[in-house]
Amino acid sequence: MPRTDNDSWTITESVGATALGVAASRAAETESENPLIEDPFARVFVDAAGDGMWSIFANPSLLAGAPEIESQVGARVRQMIDFMATRTAFFDEFFLGVADAGVRQVVILASGLDSRAWRLPWPDGTVVYELDQPRVLEFKSATLRQHGARPTAQLVNIPIDLLPGLASGLVGQRF
Repeated sequence: MPRTDNDSWTITESVGATALGVAASRAAETESENPLIEDPFARVFVDAAGDGMWSIFANPSLLAGAPEIESQVGARVRQMIDFMATRTAFFDEFFLGVADAGVRQVVILASGLDSRAWRLPWPDGTVVYELDQPRVLEFKSATLRQHGARPTAQLVNIPIDLLPGLASGLVGQRF
């Protein structure tokens, strides 16, 4: 479904479903035998959303009962999990590296269900700006708080449709 300005959807549709697929991939990697990344919140998001297409990423063994599907889809699912794990590890290292170098403002565009503001060991005084659709940010914050999580940096959520409002959203929050 193509996006339009000011469109409406739930966390299990459109942009939300994409965010859940990424979180499910991080959950699968975190729970693997030798994980490249550790994201303790990824499974929390997937479980809070319930079953959907993202469930295949969070639990690839779901394909085991259908060999004809497993052979076609299983390799793609593994590629997605590996890609998301590699991307997550790269950006975790990048953000921590720039933080060690003294950068204290971090902007995560289209943050989805990214949990870096909640799980990385940020230096004191670090501000993490997360920009995404209001419903995605609401779901993320509410779900994490229900599980007792607290951000490890000063978190500034900027609920905005990135299509028309990127610059004004950042400037409006004193970036």
